[in-house]
Amino acid sequence: MNLPLFLLGYETLETDRANVEALLNLCLRRGLSVSDFAPTDGGGIRFRIGAISAHRLARDCAREGIPLRRTVGGLPARLLRLGRRAGLVAGLAVAVFLLVLSQKFVWSVRVGGNERLTAGEIRQLLSEQGLEVGSYVPSLRMGEIETRALLLSDDLAWLAIHMDGTVAVVQVVERSPEPAKNDKPANLVAERDGTVEGLELYRGRAMVHIGQPVRAGELLVSGVYDSATVGYRYTRANGRVLARTERVFRVEIPLSYEQKVYGESSRAETVLNFFKFSLKFSKNSRNPAATCDIIETTTGEDWLGMRDLPVSILRRTYLPYTQVTAERSPKEALELAWEELERRLSELSNEVQPVGKRVAASITDTALVLECRLDCVENIAVPMEFEVVE
Repeated sequence: MNLPLFLLGYETLETDRANVEALLNLCLRRGLSVSDFAPTDGGGIRFRIGAISAHRLARDCAREGIPLRRTVGGLPARLLRLGRRAGLVAGLAVAVFLLVLSQKFVWSVRVGGNERLTAGEIRQLLSEQGLEVGSYVPSLRMGEIETRALLLSDDLAWLAIHMDGTVAVVQVVERSPEPAKNDKPANLVAERDGTVEGLELYRGRAMVHIGQPVRAGELLVSGVYDSATVGYRYTRANGRVLARTERVFRVEIPLSYEQKVYGESSRAETVLNFFKFSLKFSKNSRNPAATCDIIETTTGEDWLGMRDLPVSILRRTYLPYTQVTAERSPKEALELAWEELERRLSELSNEVQPVGKRVAASITDTALVLECRLDCVENIAVPMEFEVVE
């Protein structure tokens, strides 16, 4: 369809097979231009013509007895139909008004420069000072908000806020934490059983030697010095005692387990969020099942390619399920056991150096058991403070 015809309005005219020739001859005599000419299923014709010309042609066809089926289209007809729907027009007007009005409010608070503090913690601090999503921008005194936030936070060294349209951009610099100094006297004791393989002593008096087996809790390095001239002196023992240790990991995978079987899902409710306001406009009248998973999805925060819009739609879906007993084969159980063992081994500290590994698998009537004995070399010394009684 050509654009002028759509903008000025048109009519689609249709006649039957018996009147095709008469209608076309009438158009030729009037010098009318038609578009989108097409035959109909019954052998008739259909075409579009401007609204004014269509009115004159329909009058001539009525005079000459040519039957016509007329359908109005184009922009004027659509506007007329829209104008008859007062609720829709009012809704559009309200939407435009809200969009214009919302430019005076904070749509989003973006935080940058933070490492230890989370963006949520900083937003909470600013919210207590009056800056949050939905705040009226002309009433905000950014300088005062920055000052109060810095005075109330021990973790921020600098904070700056500026408005980028409807988005409050917050840039922070965190304070460098001062290392805690602890001079309280302490010994070093064994965290676990092992055989001493090396000593790295910085302060304190060694109480063990290389090759000596030790038990968990045994004294390794003393923080007490005994001198015949000055008496007892106390210090905070510091150093590393490397020992060969054995760690045991036991993984048990049951051969039977409870499995969820999901039924038909049902959407519980739909909520429209606009700034701080929420409106439920769809709710499931059925009560959710006693056992169900609830899935929440939020859409709309990046509509039209725009980020951090203050409008979104929350959909909450209930997935009812029943618990049934399922069985797994020994092979499947073994694969799961190896995955769990690898996960546990990956969680070991970098200070623990494995030097040997022995793994044994066994199966019972109810479970598969995987036992791993890991030979390691690690620092087993941990501080234990003590009180000095004069």
